[in-house]
Amino acid sequence: MVLIAVALFLLIISSLLHHKGMYNVEFTMYNGNKMLKSAHGFTLVELLVVMAVMAIVGVFTLANYKSFGEDQNFKNAALDVQSFLRLAQSNSTSGLKCQSQDTLGWIVVFTNATELDLECQNSSGITSSLKKLSLPADISISGITTGISNCPFGTTVTFAPLYGTMVSSCGSSSIIITLLNSKTSNTKQVIVEQGGRIYAQ
Repeated sequence: MVLIAVALFLLIISSLLHHKGMYNVEFTMYNGNKMLKSAHGFTLVELLVVMAVMAIVGVFTLANYKSFGEDQNFKNAALDVQSFLRLAQSNSTSGLKCQSQDTLGWIVVFTNATELDLECQNSSGITSSLKKLSLPADISISGITTGISNCPFGTTVTFAPLYGTMVSSCGSSSIIITLLNSKTSNTKQVIVEQGGRIYAQ
């Protein structure tokens, strides 16, 4: 969009420079020396046209920039959720201990529409909350589903030690987390498959 704006601006300037009479400079002789008699410049209308075009292009450029920023923030939010889930999975597959004890599983809890909680459960059965993820303003979880049934907030996703396979409190199938951008009404999904694959789309 910026390149188009620059090209359009240069085209207008070029057109004005080649306007008939733009450089229609007349000279007269006085005492054997050439003296400038008159020179034509830009008219007020031409300058106003250029300013109007630049203003219109600027408005569209700003609107597109804001839209791009919103889309990028939304994409980053989905990637944050994906990374948070992968962190739990990575901790499980690497055998990371939970409170200095062997781990029964690393868990992600979908606490509410804007917050996720990373927990671990040690061999004594004690569950500890270790990290939280808060979604940005205007972005929230609009739904959690298995593809067949809806899951309530508080749903947990547990990754098994060593293998990293997923078990959900909402059922044994894959989990689909739908994110909503309230400003644009756009949605994105983060999918956790039972076999352990995690991806955003």
